[in-house]
Amino acid sequence: MKKVRVTVSEDIWRLLKKDSEEFGINNNKLCNFILDKFKYTKKFDIDKFIEPQGRPLKKVIQFDLNVANKGIYYDILKANDVEIEAEFFRDLFEIYSSQFKYQREIFIFQDTYKIVLEAIKNKSKMRILYMEDNLIISPYFIKREDQGDENFIFAYDDENKIYRSVKLKDVVILGVLNEKIQIRDKKYIENMRKNFDPFLGERLLIKAIFTPIGESMLKSFTNYKPKFIKKDENIYQFEMTLENAKFYFASFLKEVTIIEPQKLRDELRSSFLQAYKIYDDKKN
Repeated sequence: MKKVRVTVSEDIWRLLKKDSEEFGINNNKLCNFILDKFKYTKKFDIDKFIEPQGRPLKKVIQFDLNVANKGIYYDILKANDVEIEAEFFRDLFEIYSSQFKYQREIFIFQDTYKIVLEAIKNKSKMRILYMEDNLIISPYFIKREDQGDENFIFAYDDENKIYRSVKLKDVVILGVLNEKIQIRDKKYIENMRKNFDPFLGERLLIKAIFTPIGESMLKSFTNYKPKFIKKDENIYQFEMTLENAKFYFASFLKEVTIIEPQKLRDELRSSFLQAYKIYDDKKN
């Protein structure tokens, strides 16, 4: 038996692992399927499969050039030897769409990203606007959670005296300050860098029972998915923070029963009761 060993980027490794879990096929089957379908042509063409269903395969993107691009538009076409404008833009959109979501986010918010990286490099504090809160933070690093696809700035909130992670896309930079960052707990910061969890907090052992529908959802809900420990008969065990658990398991509704810890049961029950009151027909 021939064993193939390939070194790939961490992003591609995660994507293949996620697809293997979501589609219910093991790693050997997935990799062999990819080889089989791409062995003589690397074209990813699914239009011929979708077309018989009568689904719309083409959509029109329409936008107005801004002042800056309008002024040099024909120079751009000339520099790229463009003969057909539509093909040029199709290529641009395909290049953009082929990137991972977290990479597209960095691309769109690159101005913010660069300023934060510069502040980290120079060990400078920053004033930001985040979720309507005006904060002074000491940024340490930018990272994404292993099972997520969003970028977070891990920092110390100087005013509230807590460590916190803030989403890059939701940050408005008000200014970089002359004050220098103080490294308070090097061991904690390095541990967070190696094992980043945007929800922070203490990691708990979660025990849960899923319905068949819930088990299917477990394969599909991969963003911020908890670390799987083991399954004893029908009881799943995970490790995650309380905040992450509240966020993740709330989406399952009646398809999951949390057995432990009691605190998570209480938090979800309270959240569901509040939602019930909102949708209670008797009060509307």
